[in-house]
Amino acid sequence: MRLQRWLAVTLLGVVLAATVQATSARADTAVTAPVDGSISLNDAVAYLEDPAGTLTIDAIRTGEASDRFQRFAGGDTPNFGLSDSAWWFRLRLQAPAAASLSYWLEIGYFGLVDVRFYAPGQPVMATGYNQPVTQRPRVHRHFVFPVELSVDQPRTYYLRVASNGSVTVPLRLWTPSAFDLSDTIRIAGLMAYFGVLLGLLIYNLFLYVSLRERQYGIYCVFLVFVGLAMLVHNGFRSYLLLLWPGWPDTLGTNSLFSMAGVFAVWFLRDFLETRQAQPIIDRWLLGLMAIFLGIALLPVVDAPVRVGSVSISVAGALTGPILLWVTLRSWLRGFSGARYLMLAWAVLLVAATVQALRNFAIIPTNVVTGNLLQIGSLLEMLLLSFALADRIHSERRARERAQQEALDKERQLVEGLRASEAKLESLVQQRTVDLSRALDRERTTLEKYRQFAGLIAHEFRNPLAIIQGQAQVARKERDYGVGEPLQRFESIEGAAGRLEQLFEQWLESDRMEKGEHTMQRQRLELSEWLPKLLAPGNLRVDHPLELTTQQATVLADEALLGNAINNLIDNAAKYSSNGTPIQVDVIRADGEAGIRVRDRGVGIPPEEHNRVFEQHYRSPNNITARGMGIGLFLVSQVMQAHDGRVTVESKPGAGSDFTLWLKTL
Repeated sequence: MRLQRWLAVTLLGVVLAATVQATSARADTAVTAPVDGSISLNDAVAYLEDPAGTLTIDAIRTGEASDRFQRFAGGDTPNFGLSDSAWWFRLRLQAPAAASLSYWLEIGYFGLVDVRFYAPGQPVMATGYNQPVTQRPRVHRHFVFPVELSVDQPRTYYLRVASNGSVTVPLRLWTPSAFDLSDTIRIAGLMAYFGVLLGLLIYNLFLYVSLRERQYGIYCVFLVFVGLAMLVHNGFRSYLLLLWPGWPDTLGTNSLFSMAGVFAVWFLRDFLETRQAQPIIDRWLLGLMAIFLGIALLPVVDAPVRVGSVSISVAGALTGPILLWVTLRSWLRGFSGARYLMLAWAVLLVAATVQALRNFAIIPTNVVTGNLLQIGSLLEMLLLSFALADRIHSERRARERAQQEALDKERQLVEGLRASEAKLESLVQQRTVDLSRALDRERTTLEKYRQFAGLIAHEFRNPLAIIQGQAQVARKERDYGVGEPLQRFESIEGAAGRLEQLFEQWLESDRMEKGEHTMQRQRLELSEWLPKLLAPGNLRVDHPLELTTQQATVLADEALLGNAINNLIDNAAKYSSNGTPIQVDVIRADGEAGIRVRDRGVGIPPEEHNRVFEQHYRSPNNITARGMGIGLFLVSQVMQAHDGRVTVESKPGAGSDFTLWLKTL
């Protein structure tokens, strides 16, 4: 029994407590107005949602709807986000003893489209966002209503609001004197804010006119749209001449902030030069500008304000991180002026995110969240101005460096000119000496060419004379029927062969010198190849040939190497007495094989050993020997093409040894 009684008492207590709690949730607490100053009504108001927007004031006062009011217990400003519903608020107010009975009720938010205030015994006072400020109960940027209170008993007041944007209803009760003083202070603060903005605008406009830098013009337009948006945001829309006849009523902060976004992104593109430095990212930024421009033009196509509010909230929340990332990327790439931009976009990111969250009623509306957008916009504009000033400073430093470098260059140029004058004088003297020497060389060269022309004429004349003479003798012998034609033909053939050899030697030398000969290297076993090359039928000399070979394999162009050997043998025959033998030997030393051609001729003085391989050079001691000074030059060219070498050992009267050295395989 005791346990049953205890359970019954406990259950009754729980029921009573729940009843009391529910009653207190529905009940309105009468608020005593302040003697002086103001009081927030946010935590003392009861609210009711009217989704269809059809409830009347009579249904609210005495009908069933009057029991559905709930006590607002959020602690902050009532904020219901982007709502299509109408919202009713009920206030119970009472005047304190020995105090003024007249007060002002302020709704400190500009964006409510439909606001209706019901006071006991008074006609409804209706106003709203699109109504002229002169038609409001008090000419003010916010919605302010007169309230007459009674000391005897509380009076109940009703407020109906609806909006096509965010439904935010900050309520505060003021005494007239306190309201006037507070309004003066608040207006002074706003004027200070807009004064700073105007100062930034005038300063940067002056810079734009003076410097003609597009960035300053873009920044000025950005400031204009931010300033207009903040004027509307602070309730000054009705004071502005924004609504010309025919303009849509939905034109407001969404469009103005969107246009500010267009020029903010444009400013970033121009400041960071993304079109040249980051073309892919620049196209993304152009797309972001197009999105902001589309949001700004939504009122033109009569799009609902809520579409613009949602769009600008999402776009603003996304723009901050994008701009911050692009700026950080530019800074990491060495763009020093980006540091102020990073701070500006960071502030924008915080402010835009908080505003978006507040619009969606995700975070409460209070003094900080309600004013953060305004504070953030001021900091952002200041930081962007610092970025431009930093750029001016950087450009000035760059100009000073350029001027200093120009002065240094000028000083170096003067010093260089002085040094050049002295050097020029020395060069003129040296040039005179060089020209004199060059003239002597030209004369020597000309003389050599004259001698060479004479040699060519002499060398070609002899075989031609032989051919002509033998042909004439053969004709006479034919007329008289005597003589030996075979002997004449052999003489003619020998002379023609000599001409062919001269021409071939001359042409091959020219091809080798110009690098036009194509090498066709192959493995040559010298012990097998040389006997075939130097067979009696292949030689064009009358001297006996003594050949000694041994095993040695080289990689060479058969035609070129054979031509070089024939030139050495022909050269040996020129400078040797008739009948003296010419010796050809194959020798080996240190991974090389040498083909040595030895004669017993007049020999070469030591001082001429290096010159005998020069083109057209002929020893002055051997002017009686026939030749054009091409053979040994051709031999040296052939050995260079084979990455080999040719050596000479000779003494006057002791003959000469010419050796062709090639690497063995």
